[in-house]
Amino acid sequence: MKVHVKLKDTDYLKFSEYQLTHSKQGKRTILLQRLALPLVSLAMFIAFIVFHASTKALIIEFVTLAIASVIWVIGAPGMLKSNVRRDFYKKKNSGRLPYRETSVLDFGEDGITEISGSYSDMTPYSSITSMARSDDRLYVFTDGDKGFVIPFNDAAKNGRKVAKLLKEKTGLEIEE
Repeated sequence: MKVHVKLKDTDYLKFSEYQLTHSKQGKRTILLQRLALPLVSLAMFIAFIVFHASTKALIIEFVTLAIASVIWVIGAPGMLKSNVRRDFYKKKNSGRLPYRETSVLDFGEDGITEISGSYSDMTPYSSITSMARSDDRLYVFTDGDKGFVIPFNDAAKNGRKVAKLLKEKTGLEIEE
């Protein structure tokens, strides 16, 4: 089965953001980002205690660093998503799109072959680590931060067939 895929910037950005918030690697990055400022704040607070800061200075530092840490923990995922978007637009403005705008995905017996112009690459079904479906896209994740975006608006007639085929070939469930 072949599916013609035409991606837009928003498709790639949603894939990257979804990967960031749902993959093991992305979740670990968010956790480390969230813990960074609270750990630095704790170290600073301990340093103030070691250097015998006044009680008033300790209270002011504790309140300030606690507020900053709470804001940081809540805002970390948004900051990372903003970094993903900023990095994407830097690449795009330099003329290096990190995705192929048009391609054909050929779902064969052993894997998915992506064909775009003179480029061709085969990804075995065994390297697919997870799959997720949003309202109008199927995300197929392979090793690391790579994968495929299959917009159902472009491949609506084949969307259910692709999902069923991938479930059969990989043995993985598609997350909703």
